[in-house]
Amino acid sequence: MAAQPPQRVGEESAGEPARADRAEGIAERLAELLGEPLTGPLEQLSGGASRATFTFATASHGELVVQIERRAAPEREARAQAALLLAAAQAGVPVARVVAHGGADPALGTSWIVMQAVAGTADPGRILAAQGVPPPHALIDSIAAALTAVHRMPADEELAPQVDDPIAQLRAAYDGLGQPHPTFELAFRALDGDRPAARRTLVHGDFRIGNLMVDSAGVSAVLDWELAHVGDPIEDLGWLCVPAWRFMRPDRPAAGLGSREQLAQAYERHSGVQVDLDALRRWELAGTLRWGVFCVMQAFSHLSGARRSLEHAVIGRRASEVEWDLLEMLDPRPAPARASPAREREGPAPAAALHDRPTAVELLEAAREGLGEHVLGQLEGRPAFELRVALRALGMVVRELRLAPEHARTRARALQLLGARDEAELAAAIRSGTFDERRGELCAALRELVRAKLEVANPRYLEGAGTRT
Repeated sequence: MAAQPPQRVGEESAGEPARADRAEGIAERLAELLGEPLTGPLEQLSGGASRATFTFATASHGELVVQIERRAAPEREARAQAALLLAAAQAGVPVARVVAHGGADPALGTSWIVMQAVAGTADPGRILAAQGVPPPHALIDSIAAALTAVHRMPADEELAPQVDDPIAQLRAAYDGLGQPHPTFELAFRALDGDRPAARRTLVHGDFRIGNLMVDSAGVSAVLDWELAHVGDPIEDLGWLCVPAWRFMRPDRPAAGLGSREQLAQAYERHSGVQVDLDALRRWELAGTLRWGVFCVMQAFSHLSGARRSLEHAVIGRRASEVEWDLLEMLDPRPAPARASPAREREGPAPAAALHDRPTAVELLEAAREGLGEHVLGQLEGRPAFELRVALRALGMVVRELRLAPEHARTRARALQLLGARDEAELAAAIRSGTFDERRGELCAALRELVRAKLEVANPRYLEGAGTRT
């Protein structure tokens, strides 16, 4: 469980031509490296937190993919990726064939790798809708077969680092952010204590829908190996079941396709190793917490200036989705019903103020309407995705402004009930064990706080409350 955010894959998978000023230099360098010209333009695919991905083609190689690190990554990372892909292929893992790799290149950055393109799709929407891919039960079996092959790879530190205590590693990353989240502390508290002995294998670290290419026969390639490490293989199974990777299929915990039991049985058929369902649920809890910490990390990569990105800023607010998921895991009692907050267009009449109408909220709503109705339809690919992210951000601002008085009362009431001045003091008390004997009361108050955050960040997420399993 490496402390580096995975990229969130979804609608951002649409391709677009690379910017002309950059595309020309990349294309010329690729042609030089491969010894032949490109037969078409570069097309940029989804951009992850750490790298850019482009597709292109040559006459002799056909369709290729190049991944270019955005970070100041040493050349050894490209060598490590190439070595992992070679070892994976030898173990029977479906992977892309490496064509070239290297680093310290003025056009291709500090670390890059060129691979043969693989048939299929990694788009979660198409996969979960069974568009050109096997039905869910057959796809679970194919996923389990691929993961079994991953776990057959050599558990060699030359390929991937040993991670002896991934929960401690995650806590260190969380503490380093300086952003206390009481619900995260409750999850860390639940994960404390002795862990049963587990076998050690190579662990992919980000094995999920979105990082699997799937075609009509099943998994055609396992992607994105940068979080690989040596650890407990059940970690990969638990990560597959994290709510974020179900893509709005909350009642199908195994990758949005089926049940945990179906996944465990398929893995057992292929590996011959029995899966402890309690261990699986523990890793699911750990993985859910991990995604929450990563959401905060991505926000602070933007806020710190390390990588200014509206997408990363908005992902920071998705931590509230994770907090809700954690509470449903840790406190499975049904959440008490609550009246919905005022809709975005409702609310009290604007109070007398210095500024003329429209109010700040009304201006934001007008901007959202104009951009959404008249501009979005004219865009496609990455520009359309960026505008959708901007519209989500504007929606959050509108809801936060409208609901601010109600949410201030909710926060004050919850903190007073728990005897804390603020979230930092509450988080510290949870960590120290102060609420171990008041867990029901604590969870009820945390639900109120997290519900308020979701009413701003993503109100529709609450519509699935009670359907997660």
